[in-house]
Amino acid sequence: MTRTGLVLGDGGVVGRSLALQMRDRPDWQVIGLSRRDRGPAGIRHIAADMLDPVALRRHGGTLRAVTHLFVAAKAPAADATGEAEANRDLLANALDVLESHAPGLRRVLLVHGTKWYGCHLGPYPVPARESDPRGPGPLFYFDQHDLLVARQAGRPWTWATLRPHTVWGYSQGTGNNLVTLIAVYAALLKAAGLPLAFPGSEANYRKRSQATTADLLGRGLLWAAEAPVCANVDLNLTNGDSFRWCDLWPAVAAFFGMAPAPPDPRPLAARMPALEHHWGAICDRHGLAERNLAELVSWRYGDGLFGVTWDDLSAMEQARSCGFMEAEDSAAALLRLLSELRRDRIVP
Repeated sequence: MTRTGLVLGDGGVVGRSLALQMRDRPDWQVIGLSRRDRGPAGIRHIAADMLDPVALRRHGGTLRAVTHLFVAAKAPAADATGEAEANRDLLANALDVLESHAPGLRRVLLVHGTKWYGCHLGPYPVPARESDPRGPGPLFYFDQHDLLVARQAGRPWTWATLRPHTVWGYSQGTGNNLVTLIAVYAALLKAAGLPLAFPGSEANYRKRSQATTADLLGRGLLWAAEAPVCANVDLNLTNGDSFRWCDLWPAVAAFFGMAPAPPDPRPLAARMPALEHHWGAICDRHGLAERNLAELVSWRYGDGLFGVTWDDLSAMEQARSCGFMEAEDSAAALLRLLSELRRDRIVP
């Protein structure tokens, strides 16, 4: 049976990997939707504003075959309250058009994360479990979840939400990408003749961390889209291991041919702009694809991740009990992803 997935945000780190996986599977058709066509090659794309219901309805006929909705997009806003409202509306608009035009809709999947447990605000009970109470709001995860649960009552479709942590992959046109940020950071320091200091606090360097590769998350989404046991279920989904940056950093430095150095806790947003002038020459030397650093990195995003001092851990027992047994070795995955960025001439 052929399934048709609509991926909201097919140019983002999650949506891009998911769309590529569906593109390469004979049992899936894929349609990407976002304001700008930044999805991977070979994907049918609809350019529309997800916050404009009139614009979405114009594409209703194109969406008739959709059986699965994957919400991998995030609408930005000036503050958390506005962000919650915008992303609730984004989901509501998508459900409106699909319920009107896609009679075969079977499952709606949301990509959320461990911010559900308050991991971004301070120490939280670890490992986090799906049965734990939600953290403080406002947070758009809560608004979307509440809308989805209420909307599904009496409908023929079901839902599932997946909660990864710090997705590792590649996305075009967004700086919220940790692997790309590490690579650009290393390239700029190397051009300036500096060693590769870890870009965060000593506590962050030594705390227990976790991650989810975009590839693993894509496979998890496709599994959750079809598994009957995943109907109306929330699932943590990480690589399945934990790591400390102090153990990974020497291998990262070796990858770039640099000497590792102790943590430098000074904010990236304050110290890296002074080195950005090197990027043009780096692009020329290596034939890189993107000269605009704003399309590749957000130093403030990096400061947020590398400033955390508490352990980040999610329990995977529920996903395992449902039948998802895949895992990634985070240390190997990080080096693999850096190699792929180098291969594709995104970074040197």
